[in-house]
Amino acid sequence: MLKDRIIATFRFFDLQDTSLTLLEVHKFLLSDHFDLASFIDESFELKPGLTSLPLETASVAEVLQCLEEERRNKVASKYGYYALCGREELIDKRLHGYRFGVRRERLIRRFVPFMGYLPFVAGAGLVGSQALGLQKPGSDIDMLVLVNPRFMWLARFFVTLYFQVLGLRRHGTRVANRFCLNHYVALGKCLQFDKNLYTASEYAKMRPLVSPLQVNNFKALNSTWMEYFFPNFVAEFNRFVGVSRIKLVLEKMLDNKFGWFIETQLKAFQYRRLNVGEFIVATDDELSFHPDNRKRELFQRFFEFK
Repeated sequence: MLKDRIIATFRFFDLQDTSLTLLEVHKFLLSDHFDLASFIDESFELKPGLTSLPLETASVAEVLQCLEEERRNKVASKYGYYALCGREELIDKRLHGYRFGVRRERLIRRFVPFMGYLPFVAGAGLVGSQALGLQKPGSDIDMLVLVNPRFMWLARFFVTLYFQVLGLRRHGTRVANRFCLNHYVALGKCLQFDKNLYTASEYAKMRPLVSPLQVNNFKALNSTWMEYFFPNFVAEFNRFVGVSRIKLVLEKMLDNKFGWFIETQLKAFQYRRLNVGEFIVATDDELSFHPDNRKRELFQRFFEFK
């Protein structure tokens, strides 16, 4: 039933201390809870080889009608935001949190567009708390960076160097209002790892920052598996994507034996330092560093609900 799916959606975000707007409830409307359980394995990852996609979509009007029916019963509403009854403080928390995000939005607007000139950086999207409006005083700015598949490590080097020079790269205990550069994906890649409810929500809420068409193309390429979790999610593939002339010149200067030598050296150096494990992925087309990921605990709490 739609009502149960809406309540499950609220539960999932409630476990992350997040209230939602009407459009967010519609966008992140979960599949039926029992269907979700059949899609995933014991590690809460999407099972391989799934062939039939259940398109249990619902319109905004249908979601709104159901929300209105559930008001004062299971769902509370205030200032255009919704939360489970008894958790109305999440609405106030989100509204108060916006003031902490103002400075970060200024940093994003001022510095991120220049990433479009960095060699082999194809695009960038905002994820994490800032993307959904759940800012906290000590939050960082999470980004997913799309890169040229032939020069992933060089792209990472230039991105890291850029934000390090600005004094805005997250590292060590320096977290608040800094850019977290922990996820790089090769352009044109459909993800093979970490396909679960949490990452699907992260990519669904991702806000394009650099080369929006490329970011939307990434979402479109991965929309098939994401729709198992969020049937209402829609992403369209764009054919034409413009590139800065300055960027093209810089890439041409490095797209040779010298550039490839630097790429292989950077890769070898970083591989010696990496401790690849459950939450750290390092392949030829994806780098993901989430050593303190807590999503397994989130899944256990969410899926234990009957």
